[in-house]
Amino acid sequence: MRLIFMGSPAFSVPVLEALVAAGHEIVAVYTQPPRPAGRGKKQRPCPVHARALALTLDVRHPASLKEAEEQAAFSELRADAAVVVAYGLLLPQELLDAPAHGCLNIHASLLPRWRGASPIQSAIKAGDELSGVCIQKMVLKLDAGDVLVSSEIPLDSESTSPWLFEACAVKGAELLCQFIEQVNAEKKLPEGVKQDEQLASHCGKVKKSDGELDWAHSAKDVYRQIRASLGWPGALSSLPNGDNLKILAAQFCTNSNIRGQAGEVIIGEDFELYVCCQDGAIELVEVQRSGKSKTNAKDFINGNNISAGQILGAN
Repeated sequence: MRLIFMGSPAFSVPVLEALVAAGHEIVAVYTQPPRPAGRGKKQRPCPVHARALALTLDVRHPASLKEAEEQAAFSELRADAAVVVAYGLLLPQELLDAPAHGCLNIHASLLPRWRGASPIQSAIKAGDELSGVCIQKMVLKLDAGDVLVSSEIPLDSESTSPWLFEACAVKGAELLCQFIEQVNAEKKLPEGVKQDEQLASHCGKVKKSDGELDWAHSAKDVYRQIRASLGWPGALSSLPNGDNLKILAAQFCTNSNIRGQAGEVIIGEDFELYVCCQDGAIELVEVQRSGKSKTNAKDFINGNNISAGQILGAN
């Protein structure tokens, strides 16, 4: 099929690679424009842009899709369908209508659960037991189109956002390729399932502050927040001297004898590093202090970076 691909972050790359490997003709790749990054603030292309160039594909990165000239250029591609995976710009109706089969979006949730920008982090933070990916026929309303096909991904109490990002990327690529083969064979889209608006839930963009831990919450909620925040924005607390402490790996403490005031540090017999919550505690396994290298809990304690009785997050 003649396809337009629209995506920007690393999450979208496996889908682009799968479509190319399956032999589809990618007539254009649309991404977010390059942005300043790094110490030198040089213009850096997003992951999809970089990969598309390596695959010698035509890359376009307009700042907006509202102009008539951009919409005409999109229509002139005469694509069978546009595949949209975390692109980052809203598509006006003129673009939604341009491809023969419309615009197909891979969304990393089981719609109508978690419409919006952060379905993966939201599912982990909420303690959902089930996630997955959907392919929906795009409409003007955000993530509200008919669901054409979906695939479930079970979650457990140890699932993290980085793990679910990878699982959804792989599953989404597989599901899309299978679906497009079906459309190609039948020469039409199958009937989709309308979403139940009463069951819809929404999630916004993840902010840096979403990773700041409040130890006064329950241990269960803090542990979910840590697992949801791994990667971006990172799970953070503050040390008594005001330095930030990033939590890179943690475990839910099942020892009911570990108790204390919210944020209180308890050191175990084998140098386990516990932080107390409203009820129970979290064991910090791997951490990173501001400006320092990551380290395990034992080395962090032995380096006199922390001691029992100190309170985290009090600044």
